[in-house]
Amino acid sequence: MEFQKEGAPGSQNRICRMGSELNLFSILCGAFAMASTIASLWTDCWQINSKGSVVLSTRCRGLWRECVWDKFVKIWTCDVYSSYLNPHPVTIIVTRALIITSSIVGPVAFICLLLGFKYFICCQELFSKQQFLALSAGLYFLVGISSSAGIIRYCIYVYYVHQYEVSLKIPGFPSFEYGYSLWMAVGGSLGAITTAVLSCYQVLRKQKPRTDVIKELNASKYSGGLEAVKTYV
Repeated sequence: MEFQKEGAPGSQNRICRMGSELNLFSILCGAFAMASTIASLWTDCWQINSKGSVVLSTRCRGLWRECVWDKFVKIWTCDVYSSYLNPHPVTIIVTRALIITSSIVGPVAFICLLLGFKYFICCQELFSKQQFLALSAGLYFLVGISSSAGIIRYCIYVYYVHQYEVSLKIPGFPSFEYGYSLWMAVGGSLGAITTAVLSCYQVLRKQKPRTDVIKELNASKYSGGLEAVKTYV
């Protein structure tokens, strides 16, 4: 009779490949979250004039300035607020603070995520990589929650302002709605939360190895690397 040990090397390869793909996907999500959050902070279209309000130009409002695109002259002009210390709506100030916080914490979280990547040359100790992944998960949760809080507050503010401007029923009055910078911030927030969840999963997965993997490793050690054992009756 001939008994062959099958499945252990293949299972280990599949698990390693799945872990590498998950790690790479989390890095892509982390990079997307960081880039989207920073881009939303420095672009100038958190609000855009609604369709039909102003047909001769496109007007955008950002967190720092207001810009107008003239469709006939093809010129993009921006008016920077005279002073950032001037009185502004509380929502604008709070959103600025939260998005700035996310933009600062985001790169730090991404660096920790790279250091936790198992193929990264620095910090090859397993315990260190788990610590970096755990720290990255916590920082990305902070980025996602901070961005989400600012986005929700700003959306509510724009909604009520939009409803008030529409209620005036003034022809040609520039009513505003959500712009592309806001949607970039939403994408960055979702990407940060996704990255945090994936990082947490990887930390827990490394701390608690699967039972079948342990059995396969033990079986491979017991067999002494032999592919098959032959017995004769």
